[in-house]
Amino acid sequence: MKRSLLCLFFVFTCTVVFCQQDCRQQDYQQSLYRQFPFLQAQHQQIENFSQKHILPFNHYGNTGVFPPQAPMPPVVPEKIVIPVVVHIVWNTAGQNISDAQVLSQIAVLNKDFSGQNSDRYKIPAYFSGLAADCGISFALARTDPQGHASSGIVHRQTTTTVFGFDDKVKSNASGGDDAWNADDYLNIWVCNLVSGISGYASAPGGPAARDGIVIGTDVFGILNRTGPFSGGRTAVHETGHWLNLRHIWGDASCGDDQVDDTPTQQGPNRGCNSGEHLTCGSTAHGDMYMNFMDFSDDACMYMFTNGQRSRMRVLFEAGGPRNSLLHSNGLAGDGLPQQLPLPSIPGYDMIVYPNPASSTLTLQLNDGTLSLGQKIYICNQLGQIVKIMTIVSKLQQIDISTLYPGLYFIKMQGMQTSSMKKFIKQ
Repeated sequence: MKRSLLCLFFVFTCTVVFCQQDCRQQDYQQSLYRQFPFLQAQHQQIENFSQKHILPFNHYGNTGVFPPQAPMPPVVPEKIVIPVVVHIVWNTAGQNISDAQVLSQIAVLNKDFSGQNSDRYKIPAYFSGLAADCGISFALARTDPQGHASSGIVHRQTTTTVFGFDDKVKSNASGGDDAWNADDYLNIWVCNLVSGISGYASAPGGPAARDGIVIGTDVFGILNRTGPFSGGRTAVHETGHWLNLRHIWGDASCGDDQVDDTPTQQGPNRGCNSGEHLTCGSTAHGDMYMNFMDFSDDACMYMFTNGQRSRMRVLFEAGGPRNSLLHSNGLAGDGLPQQLPLPSIPGYDMIVYPNPASSTLTLQLNDGTLSLGQKIYICNQLGQIVKIMTIVSKLQQIDISTLYPGLYFIKMQGMQTSSMKKFIKQ
């Protein structure tokens, strides 16, 4: 749906966009322009960069050059991994969501952006050939901006009872939590949002201290969630905006989202649709209401397109506004949990076998009698605690059959972090 380049500037008049409701990005954008006069020119430069790099990869193969040019080699990694920090800003205990809830949301992001979501089979046959593996994944940061080990999750209590779309949640001074360096991390703030707003996101090129995504506490993650927005797709939608995608209807009646393989549609779709739903006369099969950039219910959106994939990935090319994330140190190190207790107690020693293991691990303890009754913590590579046990034997048996394959760490309560043991689950 590409139109004249004269229309391109309008793409970036939407720096903040809202999910599952009417947008108010123009009001917000104008306030940003008043605060940051450079922003209009900055956004135009990014759009020019994106169009220059995307157009040779037109999915219809019409580059205007004869003879046709050979495909250019990839200039970004086939698999892009973005370090993420989640700021949980809470007022009541119920808003202080668990780390497990955060992990459930990261899992949804990774499935949807890689085309591995289990509901992908529901894409109609006439659109299925356009569905993309975007080659983008997300991992909780293992190192904070100061180089310290981190779980990638920050819990911050606030006296603020509700936040709006004024970015106050992004600053300690206004009751929120300061952003980590936007060149190195995707910042996601989770908070109690005013009624009618599920989330909003900043487009590339805005103020670094405000760069990221804000999601309502009640729609972040999928554990024990119910309702039309319980599948974690609000964060998927907003992450698409953070990666330069517009709403699929182009924020105008039969508008232009600057993606050439998404059909025009009159406006947002809500709820769950079925069959061909035509709202603009020039499309063959009607609205792509199952696209993550529409407003359909979570259970009824399943796909990004190849064109959307290109538009997101171009940001990571050299000179692109998200390129620095490819060089972040946010995923360096072991990411060991900062919250693990307690003062170090000398004399602990343990042996872990077999290693690798598939279903059962044996922990042999050699510290006299001090270890009985102590806690064992098993952590994954993200630094998240996945299992806690109480030591009842000098030859402790640990069931690891339910863990995903990969590298894990064992720490005993009171043990020095440097004495942690590693094992591999096959």
